[in-house]
Amino acid sequence: MVIKEIFNSRIQITLKVVTASAVLLSLLFSLLLLSPSLLYSQDTSRADRNINKIDLIKSDPRGKSTLPQRIVPVAGTKVENYEDSIARAQFSISKTITNLRVGNIAMALFYIHDAILYCPVKEIRTATIAQSYYAIIQIKLGNYSTSVNALNMCDSTYQKMGDLNLMAFHSNNMGLFYRRFKTKELADEFFNRAYNIAKAVDDKEIAALSLNNLSQGTASIEKRESYLKEAIDINKQSGNSYNLAENYLNISRIYLTSGRYRDAMQFIDLTTSISRESGYNELLYNSYEIRSEIFAAMGNYKQAYESNRKMSEIKERIEGVQSIGDVESIIQGRILSKKNFELNLQKKELDIKKLNLTLIVTISLLVISLLLLLYIYYFINSRRKLQCLESKHMLMEQQKQYVESELVNIATYLSSRNELLENIQASLTKTYKLPEKEILTEIRKINLHIRNLQSKNSDVESVLLKIEKINEGFIARLSQNHPDLTKNDKNIALFLRANLSTKQIATLMDCSPKSVNMARYRMRTHLSLNSDTNLVEYLKSL
Repeated sequence: MVIKEIFNSRIQITLKVVTASAVLLSLLFSLLLLSPSLLYSQDTSRADRNINKIDLIKSDPRGKSTLPQRIVPVAGTKVENYEDSIARAQFSISKTITNLRVGNIAMALFYIHDAILYCPVKEIRTATIAQSYYAIIQIKLGNYSTSVNALNMCDSTYQKMGDLNLMAFHSNNMGLFYRRFKTKELADEFFNRAYNIAKAVDDKEIAALSLNNLSQGTASIEKRESYLKEAIDINKQSGNSYNLAENYLNISRIYLTSGRYRDAMQFIDLTTSISRESGYNELLYNSYEIRSEIFAAMGNYKQAYESNRKMSEIKERIEGVQSIGDVESIIQGRILSKKNFELNLQKKELDIKKLNLTLIVTISLLVISLLLLLYIYYFINSRRKLQCLESKHMLMEQQKQYVESELVNIATYLSSRNELLENIQASLTKTYKLPEKEILTEIRKINLHIRNLQSKNSDVESVLLKIEKINEGFIARLSQNHPDLTKNDKNIALFLRANLSTKQIATLMDCSPKSVNMARYRMRTHLSLNSDTNLVEYLKSL
């Protein structure tokens, strides 16, 4: 029973170890398969911390001044990773600004869509600036709904970011929207707000841009002229040629309205010169339009006609580039391609996840199967060992019973031998009194008793030898633990272990029971046993 309990406890411990090992190995394989995703999420988190750290420049590659929101142009368009996507978006925003200035709205729309397409979602600042320029293009094209959606998206994002420079830029864009679709009074409110914010953060270029837009509002001619003069001073200091040319164009309109034709012509010449030199086709077209109006107001119709003709040439040049419809078709195709690409990417990611899951399950099953096989092997092997131990234990029990039985038999025999000896002694005594003829017969009986006694003595000796051989292990352990014991002590220990009584031991040892008790006492002393320890139980435990 004890062996079975030990075996069952070992089986339970092994089963727990196998289960825990299977779970740990499954978790380990899961972590190994998910580690690339974890590393990617760490990279994106690191990139997200760099949001709103774009360096803004003050001039374009040709030395022309730009808005503070102008992104640094980046050469190349190859997109490989997160940083390349940001660079591609920044480059496209720069190209958008350039095309807006030369009057190529179609290409500006193309590039701003490119910026929105490639800008990472986590790059909030760049994405919102791209949306702002997209709104400006939609305002120019007269698309009310699209521009409203873009401006609303920018408004909520700029509010969260709390960047005053961008808030000034956004307020100016809102003014452009209200001037195009609502009223100039509402537009002026936003232009004034943009001007005040720009002055507060010392953003001179946005301040100049707001003043330029206020000059086209509802203020008096004197006030509008003062706005433009202040804007001209700022743009001269910063070297912003595009805004300066636009200031000259607007002030010439004011002078045309007030009848100051010579002053209007002077400023329109400056606008034409800057626009022709820099390739600002839209401003050049507007300058010839105002020039034609000035000549017509002065009565010089020939020059007015010549200005109209040049206007037509510039218009043909502007319209000769790719049309809005063509660009929108390209954009829709690219959006569709991106959607297909994203769908394919999601499908591949799903396939990879399924593959990873299948791999995890397969490896887990293999590991569990391997551990189960090891457990089965261990179980079978342990079972065999248990059976072997049970067989040995059974054999030992049988040998023990045999020893006890034989020792009892020997003790019984010795008791009967003593009786036989007493009979022989009585017979010998009897012969003294018998006649001579009967003595011979009685001697023959005595001889027969002696022969029986001799044969039984040889049997006893063989049994004792066999018992000693069976208990060799016990004798060896007893001798190893207690080397001071005598041969007689070892025999008594063997008899006590076989559950023989004191009287039976005395018979086997051919001594008195008192001698056996004395031997037991001496043995307890040699074994260093205290009074509470049972001598027989101790001997059985060896």
